[in-house]
Amino acid sequence: MKWRTLLLPVVAVLMFAPPAQSQTLIAQYFRCSTAYEDEADFIMNEVFADVYQSQVDSGDLIGWGWVEHLTGGQWRRIATMTAADLTTAWDAWGSVVDAILDEHPNAWHRFNEICPSHDDYIWNLIGSSENEDASFTPDMWASSYWVCDSNQESRADELLEQMVPVFDKHIAAGHIAGWGWYGHVVGGKFRRLLTLSAAEDFNLLEGREMVVAELQAEQGDTLEEFGDICSSHVDYIWANAADTDDEDDD
Repeated sequence: MKWRTLLLPVVAVLMFAPPAQSQTLIAQYFRCSTAYEDEADFIMNEVFADVYQSQVDSGDLIGWGWVEHLTGGQWRRIATMTAADLTTAWDAWGSVVDAILDEHPNAWHRFNEICPSHDDYIWNLIGSSENEDASFTPDMWASSYWVCDSNQESRADELLEQMVPVFDKHIAAGHIAGWGWYGHVVGGKFRRLLTLSAAEDFNLLEGREMVVAELQAEQGDTLEEFGDICSSHVDYIWANAADTDDEDDD
């Protein structure tokens, strides 16, 4: 089974120019018993994975993913599905749920005992950039979930655009592998999502701190206005928890 979806999609676009490929990200954020998370991972990778992958193979999904909590709040796992548009994503999501209930009801029941609650979000990719090395796939991400004034979100997007040269500078330097900026479509209180993906052979937290430090030094006024609009956030560090081709070959 090949893990196809990243929290940061493989799309290289200029911020706020129309993306070369529109993407909708469905993310289910699970709260799980820490004592049995390994069992939830087993169910996802060994039982549910083929159902998700069938939607990729059919062309309905661009990819899917399963990631684990390293640091952050109460969410412990995320199941993601990426599609070209909202309608396709929604239909594929329904097909996945129907197939799992049909084909794996006992596993579904046990999975929900381990992860008894979750929050559903649908995000729209606004913009992103990524290292052009196609041979490298990031396996760790820093995600910041922002609470913003919904009346001023477009201004927050404009301010984020001003930060893009700093993000891209640190991609070029090998400090991060990429970044992504997402807008809320459906879900809870978080209105924007910023992801930074780990570069090969460079510490993610160190890379993130370098980005933040340069933004504070070079774009203090931009950050201050951005903070007035998006006044609070929650940070998470996530790691890939899905089987990869390399793991399958062992």
